[in-house]
Parts: sequence; structure tokens; C-alpha cells
Amino acid sequence: MLQLRDKLRDKGEQMPLAIALRDLCAANQALLIINDHADISAALGPEHVGLHVGQTDLAVADARKILAPGQLLGRSNRDIDLIIESQEMGADHVAFGSMYNTTTKPMIRDPQGPERLKQARAVAQVPLVAIGGITVDNVAPVVEAGADAICVTAAVGSAPDPEAAAAGLTEAIRAAGGRV
Repeated sequence: MLQLRDKLRDKGEQMPLAIALRDLCAANQALLIINDHADISAALGPEHVGLHVGQTDLAVADARKILAPGQLLGRSNRDIDLIIESQEMGADHVAFGSMYNTTTKPMIRDPQGPERLKQARAVAQVPLVAIGGITVDNVAPVVEAGADAICVTAAVGSAPDPEAAAAGLTEAIRAAGGRV
């Protein structure tokens, strides 16, 4: 799974990249998740493309009106009560975090950590995606706490050798009992 989360470019500039990433994901039997932009996700079609929205973005019900039937839709959650709300709204997966301190976004509250992730796992009835500050050095407790997936940005994107960083993360996930 790959997420396109581009907060700097406008939609017109994102579309060619989104098309190229969709084609790359389709060729590798992977899923592309578009962050925030239901119209881009819908335009790329339901095959291999989903949408992710945050708490203050487009409502899940409104996104469903734009997306194709069955197109995957996830929602960010900073609290366990919000996971329940997201599920009731019809989210197909829920992101939970930040697990650890992160430099990708300003931290407005303390990290959740693996213990809170265990509590989230107990209420999540859909796939649970752990987000925020996850690295090769701290991914094992996240996997062991029950994350169905993890989301990383800096751990790979800011690494001197992103390919090696991704390989190391993959190895650490498998060593902790996760699957990739």
C-alpha cells in the first residue's frame, strides 16, 4: 500500500503523479491511497485506488457519495472514541496515532504508544493502521500491539538510502511477527 499525501502541490499538479503511482501500484498488485482528495481518488477509479481522510477533512458519508461503490476509504483517529465513530460512519480502515514523536506533523498531544494501540486494537473492527514516528528501531512493539498495517513517512522518505530503509523496515516487521 502506498499513500499519496502531498500538501504542497495543487490538485492539477498532483494528478499526473497520482496516475503514474496508480499504474505502478496496479502493476505490483498494490493499493494507492489518495490523501484528502476524493475527486482524484474517484477519477482514478476503484481498481487499486482508495481514499484517506482526516478528522477535519471531508466527512466519510460525503466521501462515499463521490467514490465508486466498494472503493476503500480510511479515516485518521487520534482517540479510541474516534475509532468507534469512524467505524460507525463506514470507514474501511482506521489510522491511529501518533505512536511516537514525529517530525512530519506538529505534535499537539502526547504520543499514543503501543499500550494505547492495544486498547485501540480491542475496539477496532476494521483494519487498524498505526501512524506517527514509526521507525525500524521502534516498529516491533507496534506490530506486537496488533497493528494490521503501519504508515511511515520520514523513516523511508528522509533516509539517505530509502530502498535500504524500506528493506530494513520490512525485515523488522517480519521479525516481530507481522506480514508485509
